[in-house]
Amino acid sequence: MNLWESRIRYPDGQIAPYQQGPNWRHFKLIAEPIKREIIEGLTIEALGYNGVTPGPLIIVEQGDWVILEVENRTDKPNALHIHGLAKPNFQDGMPAVEPTPTIQPGQSYTYRFQAWQVGSFFYHSSEIFQITRGLMGPFIVIPKQEQIPEWYIPYYDYVMVLQQWEIPQPELGKVELGTFQINKFDKDPNFFTFNGKSFPNTAPIYTSYGQKIRIRFINKSNTSHSMHTHGHDFKVVAVDGFPRNDWMDDTIDVASGRRFDVELLSNNPGIWVVNGTKTFHQSNNGIAPGGMISRLIYENYTPKSP
Repeated sequence: MNLWESRIRYPDGQIAPYQQGPNWRHFKLIAEPIKREIIEGLTIEALGYNGVTPGPLIIVEQGDWVILEVENRTDKPNALHIHGLAKPNFQDGMPAVEPTPTIQPGQSYTYRFQAWQVGSFFYHSSEIFQITRGLMGPFIVIPKQEQIPEWYIPYYDYVMVLQQWEIPQPELGKVELGTFQINKFDKDPNFFTFNGKSFPNTAPIYTSYGQKIRIRFINKSNTSHSMHTHGHDFKVVAVDGFPRNDWMDDTIDVASGRRFDVELLSNNPGIWVVNGTKTFHQSNNGIAPGGMISRLIYENYTPKSP
């Protein structure tokens, strides 16, 4: 396995298995109805790939041929689009407006294309209101190992998919537990997740003093999400798969469809917040703290008394 690939982490998510040969990787995705518990006791009836939303993280090396079999177990025709990665027209996966194949319910189609560009991307259904119900997932292209020095590779590389959900609740400021159908139109979202979980059920990000870590923020929700790290500035190293080398910041606005890769040096030990800055997005239907909050935890750190 490529060293960089071994350092990629997808908290609360699954990494897609694959078969591999010379310059190719084969994956299978099954689009199907699922249930996803986003906080303890609250489950959504959603759509996902291979039983989860967001779907499994697909990792390939630059230059690989991707063989991607997609089976449609939903009740609507759909297709699969890889957002941001240019492909031949007939492999682009938007049949309502392009001459690309439609996958009927109960049928499969296998896409074949080359991953020519390094970067963070995502895949999603071509049926737009299946996306708001969860039918999307991350797609990462890493450099071939011989093309980069080892010092360039982050110690950990975290993938964070931003999603939002409109879930029926009796009133704002209260959370009713149970299993709920989500509103596919997503006009008034009231729950917000990292990799399918809301705080306090989000898995932390871990680091140790002196390590360089990368965080990839990926957004395909209806609204933008402003991401911030406490206690650390970071360098924006790529936007939408294109390198950036001189941009330091501590807060970025990740609009719908965009992907930001940031790197930070772990030089301030503690237990820190990584979060979306919009206040309602830091709640679960108005109960705070919740929503898009995670933690950056230094391993072997002992908190001091206030």
